[in-house]
Amino acid sequence: MDVTSRIERALNEAIGQAELPGCPPRLAAAMRYAVFPRGARVRPRLCHSVAAACGEDHPAATNAAGAALELLHCASLVHDDLPCFDAAETRRGRPSVHKAFGEPLAVLTGDALIVLA
Repeated sequence: MDVTSRIERALNEAIGQAELPGCPPRLAAAMRYAVFPRGARVRPRLCHSVAAACGEDHPAATNAAGAALELLHCASLVHDDLPCFDAAETRRGRPSVHKAFGEPLAVLTGDALIVLA
């Protein structure tokens, strides 16, 4: 499996954790919306490259670390797009999380992604 597929799989598994009972479905949907569709996934790729350069041979650990970095990055984008910061109306060619789900849920989405990471 190539690095991109491993990254996407790890992110899907992480977001799947948020979709367990107890998480409000709208929050889980907003988290998925913030993480997918994917961007360039530069941070997890960098994590994989550094691990490989250091001789790391445990891709599961690298996948988890890369996914955590990407979740943190996505959280920062959600928060950065909020009206109290940049007030960005779009992200990656579609409405930003606060436009799609409302500002209060966007704040919770970013916070939840940080905790999930």
